[in-house]
Amino acid sequence: MFAFDGSPVPIRDDLRDAHVAIWRHFARPGQVLDANERRTILKMARNNSYADDDGLGRLASTLYGNPAGVSEDMVRSAIAASGEAAVVETVALASMLAAVDYTHRALGASLEPLPEPLHGEPSGNIATGLKKRRTRVSMPTTSITRALDLLPSENAAYAAACGPLYMTFAEMSSPFFERSSGLNRAQLETIAARTSLLNECFY
Repeated sequence: MFAFDGSPVPIRDDLRDAHVAIWRHFARPGQVLDANERRTILKMARNNSYADDDGLGRLASTLYGNPAGVSEDMVRSAIAASGEAAVVETVALASMLAAVDYTHRALGASLEPLPEPLHGEPSGNIATGLKKRRTRVSMPTTSITRALDLLPSENAAYAAACGPLYMTFAEMSSPFFERSSGLNRAQLETIAARTSLLNECFY
């Protein structure tokens, strides 16, 4: 798993481990979607294949392949059809899949086959007391890093991957962070800002 076949450079162990952890997370039942439903969402996102009336599939495919195309109407429509928790789970799945797949594409490596789904029922672990303020889904009054807080398990998986893929939340507080070996804070933020601009990040 995650041999990064075709990559012209060696891959850091922590980056490979983060991708493996994401794949294992994908294989498990979620909070409102079972593992088979999660795999269907991932396939639709990766293949840009969904029915016109499939709100979750349309959202996942758009977020994965054309983030700037995600609109408030699209999110509201998906929430009306499937519920806010299912939408947040879909956003988490599509976002983490995009992080893994686009890393592979940037390296010229073959995409990893999606994991086989495990048996089990969704946990139903959904946070309470959150509100839609100026955001499209309910979340705390804090930074974008808490956007998945409605579903604690998805937020934990995202947070665990954030360090190897970008920076940990603690590292984000230091303007002098530099990965050894790798990019420094200014270089990382330049890439992040440019990516956000091109994707028309609304946050």
